[in-house]
Amino acid sequence: CAMEVAALSGAAVSSSGSYAEGNSILRGLYQEKLARDRERRWNSPEDLDVGAPSPLRLCSLPSQHLGAHLWTSGRLLARHLARGGAGSALRGARCMELGAGLGAVGLAAAMFAGAAEVVMTDKAEMIPLLQHNIKLNSLDAVCSAKELNWGGSLPDGCGPFDVVLAADVVYPTKDPTSLRALRDTLFQLCPADGSVTFILAYLSRAKEDQDFLHNDLLPHFDFTVEECHAQGSKDTEQLGCQVFTCHRRGTACASIGANKK
Repeated sequence: CAMEVAALSGAAVSSSGSYAEGNSILRGLYQEKLARDRERRWNSPEDLDVGAPSPLRLCSLPSQHLGAHLWTSGRLLARHLARGGAGSALRGARCMELGAGLGAVGLAAAMFAGAAEVVMTDKAEMIPLLQHNIKLNSLDAVCSAKELNWGGSLPDGCGPFDVVLAADVVYPTKDPTSLRALRDTLFQLCPADGSVTFILAYLSRAKEDQDFLHNDLLPHFDFTVEECHAQGSKDTEQLGCQVFTCHRRGTACASIGANKK
C-alpha cells in the first residue's frame, strides 16, 4: 500500500511539473510574439489622416497596453482640432493632454492648431510610446510626455495651462474610483474662475459613463457641445462622438447645478 501511495505521489508531482513547464513555455512564446509585434510596429508607423495638409505619423502597440491604441474619440478630436474646430483657443496656448495614449490629440494641437506647448500625460508604461510619436512628427521642441496618475500630484514644473485636452477618458466602469480621480485632476488644472478651457471628446457607451459625465463632472462646468463625426459618416452613430468645450464654474454655481441633477 505504501508503495502504491508513493507511486501515485510521484506521478502527481511529475504531472504537476509537466503542467508548470508547459505553462512556462507558453508564456515564453507569448512574450516572444509580443516582442516581435512591438519591434515591427515600432519601426513601421502609420499615417493618420486628420484632414490637414499632412498626416500625423503614429506608432501603436494595441497588443501591449489598452491605451496604446487609437480610440474613436481620439481620432475624431485630433481631426476636429486640425481642421480648426477649436477656433483660436489653442493658438499660442500652453496645453496638457490627459490620458494621451498615442498622443494624436496633443500632436494635432501642436502641429495644426498653433499650440505653443503641449504636455501629454499618461501612465508610466505609455511614456516611451508617446516620446516615440513626438519624435516621429518632429515636435520635440513643442511637445513633451510626462507620467501622470489621475488624483495624484501634477508633474513637477508643469502648469499653469490655458487648455486641457482629453479624449476617451470617460468610459464605463463598475468602479468609479478612476473617474473620480480624473475629476480631481481636472479640478487641479481648471480653477473655478473659468480661465482654463477644457476640451473633452466623449463617446457614450453605457449608463455608468453617462451617469458620471452628466451627474458628477459636467455640473461643475459651463459648456457647449457639438457632434463630431468622421467624414461621410453623419448617419453612423458608432463613428461619432461629442466634443464638449468647458469652463469650470464657481463653487456655488457648481453646487446648484449638481443639486438639479
